[in-house]
Amino acid sequence: MDESTPWYWEPFDLFRNAGADASTAFFEFTVKQKYSKGDYIVIANDVGTRIFFLEEGIVKVFNLSPNGTQTIFWFCVPGDVFGAGAISGSYFQSVYAQAVESSTVHFISRANFEKVMKEHPQIAINMIRLLGARLRLACDSMVDVSEQKAESRLARVLLRLAHNYGRRAGGKVEIRVRVSHQELADMIGSSRQTVNALLHEFSDNGWIHLKGRTFSIISQGDLQKIIDMGRTD
Repeated sequence: MDESTPWYWEPFDLFRNAGADASTAFFEFTVKQKYSKGDYIVIANDVGTRIFFLEEGIVKVFNLSPNGTQTIFWFCVPGDVFGAGAISGSYFQSVYAQAVESSTVHFISRANFEKVMKEHPQIAINMIRLLGARLRLACDSMVDVSEQKAESRLARVLLRLAHNYGRRAGGKVEIRVRVSHQELADMIGSSRQTVNALLHEFSDNGWIHLKGRTFSIISQGDLQKIIDMGRTD
């Protein structure tokens, strides 16, 4: 891991250091279900007695305000867990989870997941790490909105997307998740018009490459400078 990369940006592995028998025990209790693009997997205020493991696809986790405004928290990729609030004793789900593309999800009841964690404590340790990472991401978002300009917030999100979902090709890092300008705006607490203008500014400066809803990062160093300075040059 690059020293400049926050630990909580790293991919999550539920079975890290837990042994093959831990994953076997986990999947013995799960039910597998396939979802099409756009399907809701979790709806806020649903009974929160299940934890979800993403086997294939991409899932968007977000909040929806009464006026319909989305606040996107993160995108889950294969190996991620969501709905983890259920293990804290929360009776209702507090977020929405929606398939961004065709996805395969395993779900397990809270009671059975607690049983697996008791038998395989390393899974419980990994879940603590996951919850800590999600908390740090939430704290970053609050600090960014209160202290950073929109360009700094956008630069941070682009770097995080590149780190989590990027693929290096031809000197660039291609972000494999197709994210709309509105979704980026929802992630940084800004307007689509502002994000659109900033993306074109970043592109004109040679820091990123735009092609429809796909992005490539050309200069991670320049984006990091924007974050460090809290403003563009």
